[in-house]
Amino acid sequence: MQTARTTTDYAYILQQQRERAPALARTSARERSDKLRRILTYLDDAGNKQRLLDALHADLGKHEVEAILSEVGVIYGHVNYITKHLRRWMEPRRVATPLSMIGTSNYIYYEPKGCVLIISPWNYPFNLAIVPLLYAVAAGCTVTLKPSEHSPATTAYLQEMMGQLFAENEVAVVAGEAETSAALTRLPFNHIFFTGSPAIGKKVMAAAAENLASVTLELGGKSPCVVDDDVDVSKSARNLAWGKFFNAGQTCTAPDYLLVNDNIADRYVQGLAEVIREFYGDAPRQSGDLARIVNEKQFDHLQTLLDDAVAKGAKVVTGGTHDRAALFFAPTVLTDVTPDMRVLQEEIFGPILPILTFNNLNEALAEIRRHPKPLAFYIQANNRRTVKRLLAETSAGGTLVNEFLLGSANPALPFGGVNNSGIGKSFGFHGWVDFSNERAVLERKFFDLSAAYPPYTDKVKQLINRIYRWS
Repeated sequence: MQTARTTTDYAYILQQQRERAPALARTSARERSDKLRRILTYLDDAGNKQRLLDALHADLGKHEVEAILSEVGVIYGHVNYITKHLRRWMEPRRVATPLSMIGTSNYIYYEPKGCVLIISPWNYPFNLAIVPLLYAVAAGCTVTLKPSEHSPATTAYLQEMMGQLFAENEVAVVAGEAETSAALTRLPFNHIFFTGSPAIGKKVMAAAAENLASVTLELGGKSPCVVDDDVDVSKSARNLAWGKFFNAGQTCTAPDYLLVNDNIADRYVQGLAEVIREFYGDAPRQSGDLARIVNEKQFDHLQTLLDDAVAKGAKVVTGGTHDRAALFFAPTVLTDVTPDMRVLQEEIFGPILPILTFNNLNEALAEIRRHPKPLAFYIQANNRRTVKRLLAETSAGGTLVNEFLLGSANPALPFGGVNNSGIGKSFGFHGWVDFSNERAVLERKFFDLSAAYPPYTDKVKQLINRIYRWS
């Protein structure tokens, strides 16, 4: 089992991984796939799986169904996808050769970036630690993993799990507070993969710049949802309530605010209240199906947002109850919200849903453009012209039409933000390339350009002009 490390050990771990990295770079697709399958074998053990579910419940009060769906099952999907495609991904890719370069062959070789630092968050503490690790191992990298200090039970599980599956010079799990993350980012890793808030992402990027390390930043922001008047209100409201209140709204891709067409707004709000009662009962405080807020700091953030909105005139349609001692916060729907309220200015990251209405798409688009580009954008509409316009006139890391949360469910789709909501993409080939260096290789097979060498006579000049036209 890997032991907890002190600050003075971090550089030592990195040095050991640097020494191991060249050997890992030479490993085959089969060897790398076998390492990933060991992770599934570990999770196949009933005792190991139950301990993970217990850890997730201890950290976030997650129901077993939500934990299996979002934390465990997704790992199987990614491992199966990677192992199916890895051999082909690793093969050099031949690219076209222009006429002016006749006699050469041109390729892209994929090589591991080297030593990788992964800093994972607390909201999906197993999923968001393991998934990037899968792609880093598949790319042939070493990994230092720093899980969140706010999910200590899952962090302890990760330490024990990785200690059994990997030598520390290949994968090391480092526990600690925020200062540990800061210290690690100052070390000369080749690549840093960070999942968290835009504010901390900026600090990670600044630290990485000191060592010219590349970064992947999976951040967040205010993900909007537009609901047009041609939807099935009951079906859409059920879908939205599931997507918003899954994991008590502590999801970076959860809909952060709602824009509903005036024609159906009253019915939609009523439908949401009914669905919430159906999902969590008349006393959601007693429901075992609703996760808890991760800690008191996050709880206080949510209570401040709610109090600010109510003080400025927002109406609580349903919910609004909370219990700090139990870290319980009821699914809450707000109407009559205005742009000066903090719920429309800050990422909520919890079970509060502010609702705005619009008369036409121009109003909805204007509200969306007030905010930085989001990680996710949700469209609930059946008119293809409406869908195409919303896609054409907005920008987001990913977009789901008539669905919620599942943008991260397909390994073949790239996942990640844009600008304020993130840099870089993960999942599938995109995630594997994120941990790889695309190395350009040009090989001369025949012919050469010696006719264009000095001295530069008129004949040489004429030849170069011809070659230029062939490019």
